[in-house]
Amino acid sequence: MTTTNGQHATDDQTTKPAAKKPKSKATKKTAKPTWTLTETALAYLESLKVARKSESTINAYAADLDLATEVLGAETPIAAITPADVERFNDSQQVTTTKSGRAKAQPTIDRSRRVLRLALVFAEQQGAIEAAPIEAKPRAKKDATTTEPAVGSEEWKAAQRELPLHQREAIGLDDENLKPAAAEDDPAQIVYASTGAPVSE
Repeated sequence: MTTTNGQHATDDQTTKPAAKKPKSKATKKTAKPTWTLTETALAYLESLKVARKSESTINAYAADLDLATEVLGAETPIAAITPADVERFNDSQQVTTTKSGRAKAQPTIDRSRRVLRLALVFAEQQGAIEAAPIEAKPRAKKDATTTEPAVGSEEWKAAQRELPLHQREAIGLDDENLKPAAAEDDPAQIVYASTGAPVSE
């Protein structure tokens, strides 16, 4: 390469256009908050206050979450909690026995397990974790050979009689079966419940 005054330019003197740096796409990822178990517990309890839950409920849930922080670690990031950790909590001595060593009542045990699960699901809903570390319980599969009795059949009616009233299915009522028509020669008669004597007009 020759300069304007006739001298040869050295490699140091040659000017090359500066290499363009590849433009990085401005992908702004919002960092998800990393909550500890304690922060999760406090946020969940605050949500219960906002939902106007009773003070006794909030205190009971707080005690259950204290057990969770005791077993799993107060400063444990919830993103690090695994389904195995949740099972370890569920089976822990703090959940299943009292401080004096006696077995806790099953409803109390179930509540402690449920409260941790609810708090973790709450954290998932708030975006603090991708998914709550809770294994879905497999649903019992129906036996393919077993068929349901037809609604209204004698077998179905017998099965309904075995159920408590609040679990029975309601179907269209057959008035004739419920209130058979009185025979013309047998008029309805009103009687006193205490004596059974007919009521006279």
